[in-house]
Amino acid sequence: MFDRVLRYAAAAVLAMAAVSGPALAEDSPISFVSGPLKGVAAQNVKHEEKTLPHSAFGAMRTDTAVFKSGAMIGYVDWSRLGGHYRWQDEDASALSDSVKEIFHATGFTILESDQATVNGYLARYRKISLAGVDRRCGVFTLTRRNHMVQGFACAPSAQAFRVQDVMQGISIDGVIGP
Repeated sequence: MFDRVLRYAAAAVLAMAAVSGPALAEDSPISFVSGPLKGVAAQNVKHEEKTLPHSAFGAMRTDTAVFKSGAMIGYVDWSRLGGHYRWQDEDASALSDSVKEIFHATGFTILESDQATVNGYLARYRKISLAGVDRRCGVFTLTRRNHMVQGFACAPSAQAFRVQDVMQGISIDGVIGP
């Protein structure tokens, strides 16, 4: 269900970003301090809190932001669980399907898939080539206890980038950074 919510939220945010005018910097705890999106202003910033079942355990807090640099676009969703909740395993396969739908591709080919540790988080990622559109994307999920960072970066096929560089460049105020 979380993947479905992420897919619809990302689709709506990206659609708005695609038709919006020049980017105005918005306050966001999420930024890029290195990599291909370094210094790019956050757009379409959202913050949401949802009460978890058994409300004594707190809320799920989510911050999202879109980053555009030329023909490259990135999306980051940072979610935190309250109380003693922990994220269960998340992988990049559902994110690949979401990106395919967002860009109206007919399919995708996995070019690379791996897992590693990035800034203290367990990272699972894929580099995919979309069929029917000129895009290559990196999708990723980083998890640590009750924090999860999911997202993607996409660029035209001719614009080379490493998804590892995108993940390592993410900075979240007081939580993650290179």
